[in-house]
Amino acid sequence: MTRKSFFRHHLYLYLLAFLLIPGAFSCTKPAINFDSNFGSDNSTNVVVVDTFEIKVSTVFLDSFPTSGTGTMLIGEYQDPYLGTISSRSFSEITYPALLPTLTNLSTYDSIQLIFRISKTFYGDTTKVQRYLVSQLTGLLDYPYLQAAFYNKDSIPYDPNILGSADVQINPTAGYTSQKTGDSIKINLPDALGRDFFKLLYNHSDTVKNKQTFRGYFKGLTIYPDLSKPGAAYGFKDSMFVRLYYHEPGVVQQLKFIDFPYVNKSNQFNQISYNRTGTSIQNIGQQNNEIPSAATGNMAFLQPSTSLYVKLLFPTINRLLQYQDYLSVLKAQLVIKAVDGTYSPLLALPPQINLAMSTQANTMGSTLSAGTGNLNVDYLYGANTSYSYDITSYIQQKILLGVEDNRQNGLFLTVPAPAYNTSFNRLVVGDQFNPFKVNQISLRIFYASYY
Repeated sequence: MTRKSFFRHHLYLYLLAFLLIPGAFSCTKPAINFDSNFGSDNSTNVVVVDTFEIKVSTVFLDSFPTSGTGTMLIGEYQDPYLGTISSRSFSEITYPALLPTLTNLSTYDSIQLIFRISKTFYGDTTKVQRYLVSQLTGLLDYPYLQAAFYNKDSIPYDPNILGSADVQINPTAGYTSQKTGDSIKINLPDALGRDFFKLLYNHSDTVKNKQTFRGYFKGLTIYPDLSKPGAAYGFKDSMFVRLYYHEPGVVQQLKFIDFPYVNKSNQFNQISYNRTGTSIQNIGQQNNEIPSAATGNMAFLQPSTSLYVKLLFPTINRLLQYQDYLSVLKAQLVIKAVDGTYSPLLALPPQINLAMSTQANTMGSTLSAGTGNLNVDYLYGANTSYSYDITSYIQQKILLGVEDNRQNGLFLTVPAPAYNTSFNRLVVGDQFNPFKVNQISLRIFYASYY
C-alpha cells in the first residue's frame, strides 16, 4: 500500500494545515469534528491510501424507452470504439384542424415533409446526409404489455421510398444546405399529394375523424441512407406534411395547408448498432458484461446503445486490518477519459451520475454524490475527468462487508433526458491502462492513531 502521512504534532496545527491544502484533488474538504472521533492527544494523523483495487467492466443493459422524448434522432455515424451506430424515427400525422374550402378552380401543386433541426449532433457534420422517408403499414400503438416504445422496437413500413433529400447540416449555426433556415424539406410523391387534396376538396370523413384518418395514413418513418454515414442529428418533434396549392385569378394566390404532427407521446427512435470488429462486438450476445482487461484496459459508457460502466471496490475492507485505522474521513473517486478517445465531434457526456449496482446487474438508486465535476483537457488530455465525493458511500460499504463489495458496486450513467436523446459517450481507463494519466483512482483519507 502507498501510504502518505500528514499533519503531525498539535491538533490545531493539523486543522490549520488541512484547510490550507492546495486543491490538488478538485474537491471541497469536509469539516471534521475530531473530538467526536478520537482523543485529543498529539499522535493523531490523516493518511491517504490510493491503491485500492477498482474492478471496471462494460455492462450491456438491454432495451430502454425512447418514446415521448421530444427529440427525433436520425442519422448514422462510425465510432472507432463502438462501431457503426444509426437511428431512425417513427412518427404520426393527422388531418388539418381547419379544413380549407376548395373549389373546382383550386389546383394542387406539390407536397413536402418538413422537419427542423435542434442543434444536437454526434459525428462528422462535414458530410452530406441522405434522409429517406417511408410510409408506415402498421399503427403506431404500443406493443402488447408495453407502456412505451423502446430502442429495439419497430413498426412495419413500406420499403418503397416516398422521398429523399441530400442535406448538409450546420447544427451549431442552425441552418442547412437547403437554404431553408433550420428546416429540412423532402418532396413526397404527387400521387399522395393529389389523394390528400381530393380528401380535402370533398371534406371526406377521412379528414374529419381521427381514427379513420389514422387507418388511412398510419404514419411515417424517417431514416438515414446507410451507405452515407456521417453524423446522427437531433430534430424537434414538430414534423408536418405541407400540401401546396393555388387559386387562379388576376393575381394567382399561392396557398398551403398543413397535416400536423400528432400523438407525440408515441413518437420513438429505433437505435441500431453494428459492433463487428470492436473489442465489445459480442456484448449482449454471448455475454452481458466484459471486464476492462478484455477490452484494452478500457470500459465504455453510452446509454443510448445500452452500454454502462460498472465499478466494484472489492478490497476497501482491508482498511479495517490497519492497526492505525480509526475512520474514513473522505473518499474521492476520479474517473478519467482515455486521451484521444473524445473530440468536439465525439463529445463526452456533460454529466455522469453514479447509481447502485447489483450482482445481477440491475440498476438501483442514484447516489447523492452529484453529476461529477467534468474537466475537459483537449490540449494535453491528462486532466479530462469526472470527480466525486463518495465518502458516505465508502463508509457504508465498509460496514456491509467483503462479500457485498465483491458483488455490488456502482454504475456510471447519464441523467435524463440525455441518456436516450444523445449519443455522447465516455471511454474510461482502468487502473492498468498503459497511460497512467488516464487511470481511474479512488483516494481514501482516514484518521490514524500514528
